[in-house]
Amino acid sequence: MNKKKFYATVFTAIFSTSLLFGCTTGQDEQEPDPTEEPSEQQEQQEQQD
Repeated sequence: MNKKKFYATVFTAIFSTSLLFGCTTGQDEQEPDPTEEPSEQQEQQEQQD
């Protein structure tokens, strides 16, 4: 196998893997996790309202 084919294969594998992991739906970091319990500050704010 010559070098050009080897590098093309490696580049294609890396590029394909990055597309798979880069295009995830992932949740926004600012959104609270619905499974987490509310913090004390949130509870105090809700009680004041």
